[in-house]
Amino acid sequence: MSLDRPALPPDFDQSRARERAADPTGWRFEEPERRGLYHAIEARRDIRRFRPDPLDPAALERILAAAHAAPSVGLMQPWRFITVTDPGTLAAMQAIAQRERLTQAPFLDERAGAYLDLKLEGIREAPLNLCVCCDRRPGEEILGRHTIPDTDLYSTCLAIENLWLAARAEGVGVGWVSFYDEGDVRTLLGMPAHVIPVAWLCLGYPDERPTRPGLEAAGWGRRSPLADHIFSERWPAPAPPAEGAAPRDCGVSAADLSGPVRPGEHRATLAIRDRSDELIKPPGSLGALESLLERWAAVTGGPPPAAPRAAILVLAADHGVAAHGTSLYPSRVSGQVAAAAARGESAIGVLARTLGARLVVADIGLRGPRQPGLRDLRVREGTADICTGPAMTAPEFARAHSEGERLAADLCVEADVLVLGEIGIANTTAASAVLAGLLGLPAEAVCGRGAGLDAQGVAHKATVVAAAVAANAPDPRAPLEVLRELGGLEFAALAGAIRGAAVAGTPILLDGFAVGVAALAAVRADPTLRDYLFAGHRSAEPAHAIVLRQLGLEPLLDQRLRLGEASGAALALPLIGLAGALHAEMGTFTESGVDRAGRT
Repeated sequence: MSLDRPALPPDFDQSRARERAADPTGWRFEEPERRGLYHAIEARRDIRRFRPDPLDPAALERILAAAHAAPSVGLMQPWRFITVTDPGTLAAMQAIAQRERLTQAPFLDERAGAYLDLKLEGIREAPLNLCVCCDRRPGEEILGRHTIPDTDLYSTCLAIENLWLAARAEGVGVGWVSFYDEGDVRTLLGMPAHVIPVAWLCLGYPDERPTRPGLEAAGWGRRSPLADHIFSERWPAPAPPAEGAAPRDCGVSAADLSGPVRPGEHRATLAIRDRSDELIKPPGSLGALESLLERWAAVTGGPPPAAPRAAILVLAADHGVAAHGTSLYPSRVSGQVAAAAARGESAIGVLARTLGARLVVADIGLRGPRQPGLRDLRVREGTADICTGPAMTAPEFARAHSEGERLAADLCVEADVLVLGEIGIANTTAASAVLAGLLGLPAEAVCGRGAGLDAQGVAHKATVVAAAVAANAPDPRAPLEVLRELGGLEFAALAGAIRGAAVAGTPILLDGFAVGVAALAAVRADPTLRDYLFAGHRSAEPAHAIVLRQLGLEPLLDQRLRLGEASGAALALPLIGLAGALHAEMGTFTESGVDRAGRT
């Protein structure tokens, strides 16, 4: 007996994954409607001459309704429409426009005369003038406007476009008056400071019916071919480099890398989404797990297995900056903790054993005697003091990066996911310095408690980080070089491991702050790597949230951990397997027995 999906209200999307897959073009309009839309776009013109006949009120309402139906970022709907018909106001506006027109003319040199001959406004002729404004609503947090503040202005422009096309379909002419001082218009119409006059439009039945743009007909300019405005992948002529020295070289060349990283595949994501749409659940009800499943499929071709084979790689190293007392613990503790982890006695050892995961703890740069149980990849004994110069030489960085890349590639042969962690006293100090160098942030914004500093300790840590940044003058154009100068040997190896796993096509589960910073530098150097990254958790280190935002990753867990060692990421492993099990084993509406009313 088949199970039908529960009925949805009439204004909800009624389509099903099967229908969308069978007919990907099924959302398009019928041919006559499409022809009408494209005709309106092609036949839209900027009208300057108007008949005095009043507009049909019903047509005007339809035109304004079309404007109000425009897309807006965050559904903010920032547009406001002020209708203006008062002769005194129109006279004042025309005076403003004429003044600005004359102000601009001298800047056009020999074309000034031709410019003044053009008729560029119909303010007094049009039966209706319309000022389209943007209400910026200061202090109000609106979805999508935080990082791009002008999305409210862009949304208002979309409303103007809708209005213009609807007016053309109704046979109503629109003319955009583009020369005025915003302050003058704001004063004329009594607008508050937070309202921006975006466009002054003249509306009416046209006393001209142009077949091509008015400025083209007047010989002012001509429409350029579409091909001149389409670029592939990136801007065709890069801007000249800024004055000064070229970015420094970290020592990792293309020849050192194991191969290119394959970007995520959208078709696999679509297959996951289609099946999710058929599962016996409300659409989107698995929340962030649905995004996890889609991203996972993009790089592996399918959902995660219910019991993913995990390889946990913990890279251990010491830091010269520890001599400045930015940690509660001496450097020798790094090797002791790493050895305990390899013996299965630390948190990650317990978690790996419980989860049945393979655990490898590698010495990439510890000080002192080599510890039993660790994979010996030591490049040197700790880094140099970043307060006096670079943490590593270019050859040292390249070797650590290469060791991490090779080790990750080997581990991924028999793993569905690579979990990355680190061990190293003072590595949150180095991570803070790298983050400040990559993003140009002040030291105070990136320093947290680490392994448990008090307020005075955090302040001292910020002083040390600021000194390190000043000593190295990092160039964010070369993110791996920033990692070489301010990071650690485990940071270099982590960046290499990320690349090695990605080349192998294996998802990567990131641990906390230090791992995230290494990942951020790697992604800045090769953005394709991000497709393979998943954030196991958000740690208690405040700047870890900054790192995750920069990576565009949503953490699976938030338990305020500050342990390191890959422990937070390991805790998230069962969640990944459970998400895969849900996707694979839940029934679908077509396989079960519930009709659209929810009856079995």
